[in-house]
Amino acid sequence: MISKQVQNVYCDFSKSNDAGLQKWIGIVDVKSAPVYFQAQRTTSYSTVGSVVPFDLIRLNDGKALDPSGVFVAPAPGKYFFGFSGLSDNGALARVVLEVKTASSLDWSRVGEGYGDTTFKTFAFHATLELLKGDQVRLVLTEGAIHDSDLHFYTNFFGVFIAQNELTV
Repeated sequence: MISKQVQNVYCDFSKSNDAGLQKWIGIVDVKSAPVYFQAQRTTSYSTVGSVVPFDLIRLNDGKALDPSGVFVAPAPGKYFFGFSGLSDNGALARVVLEVKTASSLDWSRVGEGYGDTTFKTFAFHATLELLKGDQVRLVLTEGAIHDSDLHFYTNFFGVFIAQNELTV
């Protein structure tokens, strides 16, 4: 191990007394730390067209979720995301999960959760293959999300489930 990375060495056992027995061929970027988060809101939110921010971060191993509501993939692989919430009384709630690749300027819609006008629950989940630097966020596109400091209805969570195969 070198600086929490794996040193990759090739060994040619036919050269047992030779300086060519071991040949260093680089450092492999491996999953050395878990990545998962769970965040909640403690107040209602109604700023349509904006990223949903989170004021209560329960877990953030890997520090990939910013409280502003944007997740940045720290490594390439498969990630599972989910969110749920409650529409505000008298207002629809439409929340969209979006992804932006590191090589793009545009956000793409993955799916949405939709709650009707009388305290209806909504939810959405997705498994995404991301590259390092890709971003995921929730955007309120219509209505209002209901929350209070006693009932945390809005939840956003994610977990790194599998790293892409390493190439050497």
